[in-house]
Amino acid sequence: MPQNFLKKFVVGTAIGTGIGIISASVLIFLMAAALTVGNIPAMLISPVTVVFLALGGFCGGFASAKLCGEKGFFCGAASGILFFVIAWVFGAFFENSGFGTAAVIKLVMIATAGSLGGIIGVNYIGKK
Repeated sequence: MPQNFLKKFVVGTAIGTGIGIISASVLIFLMAAALTVGNIPAMLISPVTVVFLALGGFCGGFASAKLCGEKGFFCGAASGILFFVIAWVFGAFFENSGFGTAAVIKLVMIATAGSLGGIIGVNYIGKK
């Protein structure tokens, strides 16, 4: 890998991961607000949270690949995996759960969404 791509990859992955965390945080905040106002069943909280984490991974992968400009699958997957690691570490502070089946499902969903976002991000042509 050329030095220039490595620098763009590291910076793009870091910024993309930050954008993914912010996106997922906003969505989860809106869900929490909806829970306080509405009558939403408690059994929907966990699946909807996983979907919102995947959407955050998608946004992060999209931004990461857009900043990097090439190798969208690789950039998006790296951003998604880093996003999962950060979410898992912070989640470990609030839960006493280890790395189980639920964590593997979240990892696969976030990394897949990040990869898809990366592929779309590299191939996306905005208005000029």
